[in-house]
Amino acid sequence: MIKLIVAGILGRMGKEIVSLSEEFEDISIIAGFDREKGSISIPVKKTKDELPREFDVAVDFTSPEAAMKMLEFSLDSKKPFVTGTTGFSNKEEKEIKRVSKKIPVFKASNMSMGINSIMEILGRLPGILYENFDIEIVETHHRLKKDSPSGTALTLGKIISELSGKKSFLFGRKGKKLKRKKDDIGLHSVRGGTVVGTHTVYFHGDNESIEITHTANSRRIFAVGALTAARWIVKKKPGLYSMKNLLV
Repeated sequence: MIKLIVAGILGRMGKEIVSLSEEFEDISIIAGFDREKGSISIPVKKTKDELPREFDVAVDFTSPEAAMKMLEFSLDSKKPFVTGTTGFSNKEEKEIKRVSKKIPVFKASNMSMGINSIMEILGRLPGILYENFDIEIVETHHRLKKDSPSGTALTLGKIISELSGKKSFLFGRKGKKLKRKKDDIGLHSVRGGTVVGTHTVYFHGDNESIEITHTANSRRIFAVGALTAARWIVKKKPGLYSMKNLLV
């Protein structure tokens, strides 16, 4: 039995993971970490010092600040760490890489099998799309999402930049001198309602356009990815892993 600690257990993703875990016969959530109050059958702790040390993997869907605390806890416990948290600073990203040399760390801006398949598809598109087409990324999320653009949009942008050689990222547009340059990749964010997450990559050429869209209809798809990653990483050596490693 794989024993999990879930950070952010009382949040939207945490609750989804708890619910889905009942379908994983080899996984048991033994404790949660959350600053909020809530009534669930699993013990919830407010500080990492209160968490049990007898566990196999920590799964995190919190904030960058809380995620770094759980990363430190996992390092101290010498146990794998899985995070779907986004919005890390450059300094925090460097610390995650440093820790991954000592314990297995699984980090993904989006744990959906579908969106990660799109990331693979982007690498197989003909070069003419990256050379002659204008590329824009638009992401839409619920009104409560704090970071913008989404971690997934940034990941898509990074992939496209590496494939196309385009290095100029435009985060939204406002002004009068914004004529598009060949090197531009546009990233745009929409917030509203209860939208789980939609990402579209646009390739606009002369007299034709191509759209590649992924729509998340439920957070369940992210929970499936998180629990699958937890099951997978428990057997791995120290290193920094992603959904690309899992899907190989």
